[in-house]
Amino acid sequence: MNQKIIEKNGMKLIKLSKCLFNLTFDVKNDNIMLPSIINFELMQLIYKLNPTIFENMEIHNPNNSDTNIVASTLFKDIFSDLGLPQFYLTIHVIKENPKSDIIVFKCILIDKKLDTYPNDSEILPVKNIDISFQIITNHYVKINCDVELTEKHILPTFSEKIIGNIIYNIFIRLKQFIEKTSFNII
Repeated sequence: MNQKIIEKNGMKLIKLSKCLFNLTFDVKNDNIMLPSIINFELMQLIYKLNPTIFENMEIHNPNNSDTNIVASTLFKDIFSDLGLPQFYLTIHVIKENPKSDIIVFKCILIDKKLDTYPNDSEILPVKNIDISFQIITNHYVKINCDVELTEKHILPTFSEKIIGNIIYNIFIRLKQFIEKTSFNII
């Protein structure tokens, strides 16, 4: 299929099939060691950089694990004008390092709503998300993100561009933040 949804500023989002989407982009910064920041704290950074998209995020890591967490996210109620509910997402995130130059985050849907979320909010129809960081050098990383929706997703085709723009905005803010970050020590 390979239907291009968005391609700008070095980011490309394509639809691979009815339920599978792929986002790719590179991050470069000669001022920081990029592999050292590829960890679970990136999720909190994404949350903090996108206050217009995310209402709440809670990360549960009871064993202080470096490889497993559960993240619960409540999205802002931005689709109510389209007749869609407010969405939340709870995922089990597993960090893998299959090769020394690749870090992978496998995110698997958990059908669990936090008690603090609105009663009428619904789970985002995501089956899983796989994000891989290919370390080219300590200052250059290629990012590949596959998002697989559930077979019964309710996202209409016309909304793909809207959702694509939301995904784009989330990750372009992360990309720009990382690329502009500098640790100048005096």
